[in-house]
Amino acid sequence: MTFLDSVSNEELVADPYPVFARMRRECPVAYHPASDTWIVASWDDCSVVGAIDPSVLGATTRSAPGLGPAVTNADGDLHRWLRAGIDPPLRPKAVQGYIESATRPVAVEYLDRILPQGGAEATGELLERISVRVIGDVLGLHDVDDDTRQRWFRAIAAGFGNLLQSEQVRLDMEAAGRELDTAMVEHVARVTAFPDGSALSSMVHQGLEGGRPRTYDDLRGTLHIIIAGGFQEPGHALAATVLGLLTWPEQYALLVDDPKTYVPKAVHEGLRWLAPFSVTERHALADIEVRGTTIPAGSEIALALGSANHDETRWSDPTVFDMRRPHLGHAAFGYGVHFCAGHFVARRLEHIVLEEIVRRMPRLRLDPDSQPKITGYSMRGVKHLPVLW
Repeated sequence: MTFLDSVSNEELVADPYPVFARMRRECPVAYHPASDTWIVASWDDCSVVGAIDPSVLGATTRSAPGLGPAVTNADGDLHRWLRAGIDPPLRPKAVQGYIESATRPVAVEYLDRILPQGGAEATGELLERISVRVIGDVLGLHDVDDDTRQRWFRAIAAGFGNLLQSEQVRLDMEAAGRELDTAMVEHVARVTAFPDGSALSSMVHQGLEGGRPRTYDDLRGTLHIIIAGGFQEPGHALAATVLGLLTWPEQYALLVDDPKTYVPKAVHEGLRWLAPFSVTERHALADIEVRGTTIPAGSEIALALGSANHDETRWSDPTVFDMRRPHLGHAAFGYGVHFCAGHFVARRLEHIVLEEIVRRMPRLRLDPDSQPKITGYSMRGVKHLPVLW
């Protein structure tokens, strides 16, 4: 037995980081009854478990429930077949060919639109909206407006992260999912007949080796995952970076003075400091021994990315946002064959948007009359970020 026996899911949703810190000290690998998962908390242990062969540590069985196969719950040939369509437009060379023109004009437009206000709730009014616009356009959803994209992603992401089993969250997710299905069936039919340069067209046609184009049924689960995670990650990673910079405002001043040096460092540190996905789950296909503890076959395992990124044996003062710290790799994008396919496009998007924020808002600061709000367990982020400029 460990202290995790008395840790509720409500505590994890409110703030898992104190739980993670205690785990690293007392029980770095332990079972959490409330979530029915084995949590792995330290940097070294997450790295070891994340590298276990997929024949022993498979994809989670809890991803995309009721949505069919998805890139996050598939292994082996099916996973490779899905990734063969997803990966081509997300590789660094491909991303470099379009990310500047896809992102900077959007960032400039949305920032200039909001500047006269003098202040805003930056996550919802700015950063999420830039994220869903850019990633949605890369996907090929040009005819879907920002409000709809944002509503879809919020409802579906909340549903995937519904650790508290809220009935309203489930109903909202299902309603958004039905809307998404209706729209995406039409989009998949269009790019099936008329391939274009979109990421969706790649998902339908690339890597088939003479086989049939992928259908919406093939892609449905993956597309729901992309809407929830791909739309979420850049916006919430930016929100974390901005919150870190403004909580330690001397760092924002450094960024304003020397963006060329510090923008890449700030983006990297934001992902480490508050990973948009604080855990990633896997499924044990056989007994797995970690640090002398046996995780039984059939168990769900939560690799605590947020905890690994705060491991005191790897970083000094890990709870502090410090873009000046020595550069070390973080775990925000996961491990192994399920390492996030969109990591490069997300980081480049964040880089460009942060450059434009610094250029247009050199006096950006937290609103002293309203507090930021950070919530979530598996998908954790700054959901409310009141700022002035």
